Amino acid sequence: MGDRLALSEINELIEERHVAVITTLNRDGSPHSTPIWYMPEADKLWIITDRDSLKIRNIKRDPRVSILIATDGPPYRWVSFKGEATLCDIETTELPTQMAMRYLGKVGGARYIAKFGPHPPSTVIGLTRNRSASWADRFPFAFED
Repeated sequence: MGDRLALSEINELIEERHVAVITTLNRDGSPHSTPIWYMPEADKLWIITDRDSLKIRNIKRDPRVSILIATDGPPYRWVSFKGEATLCDIETTELPTQMAMRYLGKVGGARYIAKFGPHPPSTVIGLTRNRSASWADRFPFAFED
């Protein structure tokens, strides 16, 4: 049995660290889905990717995207957002460092940036958190063998 998430539950879910999936549209209209790290901020979600990635080429041609954030274990919950993405090139390591620390912790994030920095030329994808759909497993069952 499932149910839509309340706004407070959506906010809680996106503040947790999950690998999300962004879907853009290829030239032929077919979907291109990619796992991503994201950074929530107020009513926006931010994603960092290489400037020459297929995601960026797709968004430049057609800015419509969807982002799905889901738990990977019970109780299952998910939220998806769709809309038009905005793009902004970045020249600093501030946001990549913050995102690495969000996903890997302070020490792990610093090591990640030290090993892979300076970050390749990157673009930030922004999506306003509106037009959402969500679901929550209100009566979860535990996995049993």
